Amino acid sequence: MIKKWSKMSNQEKNLIIARDVLKFDCFNDKKEIEWYDKHYSLGHWRYCTDLKDAIDLSKRVLEDGKLFNIIMSKNNYECHVISSEQMENPLIKVNGQSLPEVICLASLYLKGMSTTF
Repeated sequence: MIKKWSKMSNQEKNLIIARDVLKFDCFNDKKEIEWYDKHYSLGHWRYCTDLKDAIDLSKRVLEDGKLFNIIMSKNNYECHVISSEQMENPLIKVNGQSLPEVICLASLYLKGMSTTF
């Protein structure tokens, strides 16, 4: 059973991004997960907390004229995924507490994982 995004640790969230969004096949069995855990503790794959990693993620998932439009306020971040042909109507709209988090959530939706989380 998959936990809700809000109930996951950052490490669990980042593993989902690496494995299921970016399709890194190297994180699919127990031995590889142990390797992931070791390297995660060294600072790798921090998509939902590190802006540099989140921007790298966005570059990998945005394709076919899709763009992220970010709206920030004091305590909320909103990300709209828009098409360059139809910029007025967002394809996806997600909210979160940080810029890296909304980039991750929008990336999940782009990869068809919206109903899972």
